[in-house]
Amino acid sequence: MKKTAIVFPGQGAQYVGMGAELLQEPCCQETVKTASECLGFDLAGLCLNGPIEELTKTNNSQVALYTFGYCGYQLLKKSMPEGWNPSFVAGLSLGELTALAVAGVFSFTDGLKLVRKRGEFMMKACEDYPGTMASIMGAGREEVQSVINRTVAANEVLTMANLNCPGQIVISGTRRAVEAAAAQAEADGFKVVVLQVSGAFHSHLMESARVRLAEEVARMAFNDPEFPVIANCDAGIKKSGSAIKESIVTQIVSSVLWEDSVNFMIGNGVELFVEPGCGKVLKGLIKRINRATPCLTVESKQDVEAVVSSLCQHVG
Repeated sequence: MKKTAIVFPGQGAQYVGMGAELLQEPCCQETVKTASECLGFDLAGLCLNGPIEELTKTNNSQVALYTFGYCGYQLLKKSMPEGWNPSFVAGLSLGELTALAVAGVFSFTDGLKLVRKRGEFMMKACEDYPGTMASIMGAGREEVQSVINRTVAANEVLTMANLNCPGQIVISGTRRAVEAAAAQAEADGFKVVVLQVSGAFHSHLMESARVRLAEEVARMAFNDPEFPVIANCDAGIKKSGSAIKESIVTQIVSSVLWEDSVNFMIGNGVELFVEPGCGKVLKGLIKRINRATPCLTVESKQDVEAVVSSLCQHVG
């Protein structure tokens, strides 16, 4: 079978109607029911019916994406031969916690509670330390760093938050710093899109969230992963529960090295990426990183059949 990586999307991939086809499957219905009982509200109703303003709130979108990413993987795993495991799992930002759940680092419900708290901590940091983010299109890392160096003022925060794929780097920081950098990047000839987000994620404006998450994680038991997990903060394999604790706390204030993570997995033999859950965000990024390595999505039972067919094709 093809060497496969399972990848999970992060915040921003949510949409009203997400999970509709997955919810037709009994195993997914049970998981979402468990999530709703744990959270104390109707998660399926929010995802299917919105409103989008409520679904987009950090504390809601994160648990929604975590739950349906887990459901998509559940459905895929049921159709695979006994004993099958992916070669790697990874996720973009919040998606990294979904990857940890499927790798057995913690249970689905323990992970759900952690994700909910993570979202709440990040929301509070956004309120206390306002900021924003912008995507700079067409620029490389050195060019974006040059923009930052030329525009950031004393007492301002500005950093590269997401290195998603060639020509797409997201900056994050105080509003004044991001606006100044956006203007400079446009003057340098690059396209800039200011993101509709509630704060400066993956920057040091999230330090209070990092501290609170560290306290929460310290109280939890993390197992060693059942298969290799790639961390956002350094695009490296984490093999122990203790190393994973450190990496997911660090991730809150550090750059998401998604392009590096994908290239690492491809460099280690991955021939197929599978994105379970909702949407095609990572599929689009992976296509821009390496067109030769396909990514299939899993949002329905029919998608699972397509993945199984592709996985079982003779390689070479």
